[in-house]
Amino acid sequence: MYHAVIFTGIDLGETTYFRSIGAYRIRTELEQQGYSVKVIDYFQSLTEEDIELAFEKYVSKETLWVGFSTTFFNTSELLQDNTKFYTNLRNRFNVPFVIGGAKGMVEFLDFADIFVTGYADDATVAITNYLAGKDTNLIFKDYKGKKIVDSNHSYDKKDINNIPVIWKPEDGITAQQSLPMEIARGCIFNCAFCNFPLNNKSKFDYIRAKEDMYAEFMRNYEQFGTTNYWFMDDTYNDSMVKLELMHEVITSLPFKIKFDTYIKPELLVRWPDQIDLLIESGLRGASFGVESYNKETRQAIQKGADIDKVLDAIASMKQKSQEQVKVQINLIVGLPHQSEENIRASRERVVADPNIDLWYWYPLLIHSKEHHEYHSPIDRNPEKFGYKVHHQQRLLKTTLAGKTNAWMTVWKNDHMNAIKAGKIAEDLRNMDNEYQKVAGWSCGGVTSLGLDLDKHYADHNGMRNMLPAQMLKDNKKKIIDSYIQTVIR
Repeated sequence: MYHAVIFTGIDLGETTYFRSIGAYRIRTELEQQGYSVKVIDYFQSLTEEDIELAFEKYVSKETLWVGFSTTFFNTSELLQDNTKFYTNLRNRFNVPFVIGGAKGMVEFLDFADIFVTGYADDATVAITNYLAGKDTNLIFKDYKGKKIVDSNHSYDKKDINNIPVIWKPEDGITAQQSLPMEIARGCIFNCAFCNFPLNNKSKFDYIRAKEDMYAEFMRNYEQFGTTNYWFMDDTYNDSMVKLELMHEVITSLPFKIKFDTYIKPELLVRWPDQIDLLIESGLRGASFGVESYNKETRQAIQKGADIDKVLDAIASMKQKSQEQVKVQINLIVGLPHQSEENIRASRERVVADPNIDLWYWYPLLIHSKEHHEYHSPIDRNPEKFGYKVHHQQRLLKTTLAGKTNAWMTVWKNDHMNAIKAGKIAEDLRNMDNEYQKVAGWSCGGVTSLGLDLDKHYADHNGMRNMLPAQMLKDNKKKIIDSYIQTVIR
């Protein structure tokens, strides 16, 4: 008997494996409050028959709600286009449907009852208490007859000292898999292009207690043999205090870990001692938000340090780690003061830099205010940054992580427009495929599927186009098929 059943999914990249954390965090929080929760993973791989079997197996008259955690979903294809199927399920089992996750508001879904935005651990406790009749004071706003619960405003989790995820054997975890782990929640910065919901945090009010993290590391190791992680943190190195705390926790473990995470490179310039702390703690895949090499652009988006100093700091990390840190940088096409000419000049510098293993070009996205709950400074006031915005448009594209969907505005500025930015980013990605290595977030994505990353670098210099693609695809399929067979069929 389960009070809540939550469907979630992983990325759709054929040769990578990234597990979502949200549904498991919610399960942990609800079970600490006395509720029973079933998480059903790999949603994108389930047939309609599988979903019906899951309902028959896990949904009962005691079930208060069924949820869909949409972070890795294409909500148009998987949910909206199947409205009739889900409406029938909703009616047949007479259970409320709750939609959450990063894409919870991208599509309006007629069959849903409640939409949840933001970090939903406390909000889902409130929703569950409300549906159980324990509390009639649920805070929500009405939208087209549906309830929208804004977690980050109405149910912001003030105390995040203890926000563990308790994984279970039923989750199908093996020792080789990287697990996502929340280190902090929010970011002290407010970059112009960033629409993450908890920016501008005060220093040190958003970091977990070290005892809580130590216990999670130990529990995962003792139960599953886990030593590989993705650290879920908007800016892992945003202070020396945090890195020193993490260094203390990690180096006190009776085993070594490896982790991949976001690193703000400008802070390596400000605090060079961070480099040693990161290396000693086990940093493997570093994803750097460089965004642009252009000085005017960097100033406009509040990126701070001079690009040459940033690149020197990245080089220092690469060399000090004896190339054990695999460096990914992210670059945005369409930022203020950015012409196509200086974008292509930046690309020449990237390609020639031996310290950069992997780089991604992304077009600037100005998010629709109707379909997205949280907005960057550029989203909120595009004119201030030199943009004119036009109509909204559904963006459906295929990425390394499969098909994704979102609603964006079509924009233009003095140098670029949304269509041109998308085309340039795509062209540059295609041009650069032959140079790319496994780095950043993709380290855990391929090692989770059985790749020996050190051997791949020794044998093939880490080249992505030399990966054993069929082996990775087959191993991912085996993991998913075994899980579905065990949990559903």
